Amino acid sequence: MQLIYSNPYRILGILVGATAREKERQVRRLKQFIEAEQEPEADFSFLAMGGIVRTVDNVTESASKLNLDSDKITASLFWFYNGNPITDEPAFDALDDGDSETAIRIWRKLVYDVDDLHNLVTKRNASAFHNLSTIYLHEYGIDKDTLQLKMLFLESEYFNELKILATDETFKISQKEIQLLYLNSLLDEKVSNVIDAVSDIEFLAKEDFMKGFVQKPIEQLEKQIDETRKKQKANPAKAGEYGNELYKTSKPFLSSIVSILGKSDIKTISISDKLADEILQCSINFFNHFHETETEVGEIALDLNNKAKNIALGSVVKERIKESTPIVERYIRDRPEREKLHKIRSEFEFIGDQLKKFESQGDTVSNAKALITTCKPKLLKIKKIIGEDDDLYIKLSSLMVRNSQNMIVDAVNEKLEEHSSSRLSSTKQLLLEALDTLFHLGTFDMNSDLKLHYKKNLKSVKSLAQEFNISTLSPKEKLQDELNNAEKKLKQIHNQTFFDNQIYVSQRDFNTINSKLFYESEIKSFNEEMDKIMEWRFLRSKSNKALQIADQQRKINDIIEKAKQEKQSELNRIQRIINNLQKKSEEEKTHQISVQTSNIKNIKSQIKNAEY
Repeated sequence: MQLIYSNPYRILGILVGATAREKERQVRRLKQFIEAEQEPEADFSFLAMGGIVRTVDNVTESASKLNLDSDKITASLFWFYNGNPITDEPAFDALDDGDSETAIRIWRKLVYDVDDLHNLVTKRNASAFHNLSTIYLHEYGIDKDTLQLKMLFLESEYFNELKILATDETFKISQKEIQLLYLNSLLDEKVSNVIDAVSDIEFLAKEDFMKGFVQKPIEQLEKQIDETRKKQKANPAKAGEYGNELYKTSKPFLSSIVSILGKSDIKTISISDKLADEILQCSINFFNHFHETETEVGEIALDLNNKAKNIALGSVVKERIKESTPIVERYIRDRPEREKLHKIRSEFEFIGDQLKKFESQGDTVSNAKALITTCKPKLLKIKKIIGEDDDLYIKLSSLMVRNSQNMIVDAVNEKLEEHSSSRLSSTKQLLLEALDTLFHLGTFDMNSDLKLHYKKNLKSVKSLAQEFNISTLSPKEKLQDELNNAEKKLKQIHNQTFFDNQIYVSQRDFNTINSKLFYESEIKSFNEEMDKIMEWRFLRSKSNKALQIADQQRKINDIIEKAKQEKQSELNRIQRIINNLQKKSEEEKTHQISVQTSNIKNIKSQIKNAEY
């Protein structure tokens, strides 16, 4: 502790009360020893207080610090004086030998062995109070006992003895002033635990010291608040960091203020609310800066809100915190939805833009169809990313269906109102387009209530279509018809009769075949020619007849082979058609199963929520 180690009295090796002549003689003597590079003779620098380094400069400086009364009285508070030679001189001898325990024991006996507790400090033990407090400060630092001893001495009438020894008799200082001088000197040297020690005892200047002391941390807090305000306004991206830094660095100052003044003091309330308000503002600025980004800051902002809440004492700041906190808490709860939305942001924004444009368009089936046709690929991508059972996907898909079907219904109603015989054709075309688009809407996922509404609208449009003799078969039903027809045709082709051997078939037998043949006319013509060749002809040799028969049979065989190839080709073509139709049918079936499964899950969820 420099107040003791580098005390001017110690550097010069004199006690408080040394005369000006003694001081000057000691200064000259010390400089002579220093210049001669010799150790000075024993003096009152005391080995027990630790080693000492003397130079011409610090001796000169110490001497100058003992010129003014204000400096001398300050130095005297942290050094020793001889007020009772009987006890003080043996104690000084012990200190000079490095034996602080003996000195403490001598002075403690005088301090604590008293009969009148109301008059602890007497002429006999006054210097013991002062000297013991000084050695305690050196050995143990500031604590309750050290401070109590010094304050009792400084409050006593015998403090004047020290003042007279240290200063000119014209120097005036009150007991409160000397106590404040002592305590502020400790603060200037940043001696720890001063406030704790002060809080544990009572003395004349305590209230004044506390008020004066508390102003320093208040000023420091106001400075920190102002610096934080400037930093976070300049860089809101780091407002969270600045808020936490302010909270951390302000805690010791605020704790000191509260311990001194209490929470009900107007100064405590004022500075606490300023601090809480700035931390809250850091939270708000930080939250607002990142609110529309993918950076999640909810937990940091909420933590700052809670820290501000712990500090705030006034109702105004508490109300601000109360208003802000639910917003941040809701933001934290919605984090899963935001993260989900980030994954589908481009698709979601695309659909949003299309719906916005849709609102300003006229009520036509083509506009409704364009909306769902344009948006369905994006909707399917959303479904793939977040799942078909996700609430956000179902809501978005339902929104598409609701907007489209409402426009279709409005378009049909408008057309019917202007219906006349001259517009029959256009009305039928509109109903065809409306049905087609409504059937397309049926492939979209939607919530259960909308599903019922959709079915009701579809039934109404079907009923209108029937009045105009329009087929009300859905694409699925048409697909099934096509599949049935294709399978029927395939079966017919399989049942067609062909000539599997390479022999002549008589016209009579040919005419008994019920199934239609490929190349039927060609085969019939060749058979007729074969009948003629088989007839008997005058002057035709058997060999010529055989050649003619063989030649005609080759023609028949060739056409039969062509018929077989044509059949196979047609079989393959029809089979491909069937395969495609079956694939479409299976896809439609899978979709319907998926929709039904989703509906069942939604119903179960509703039942569960209702039970809850």
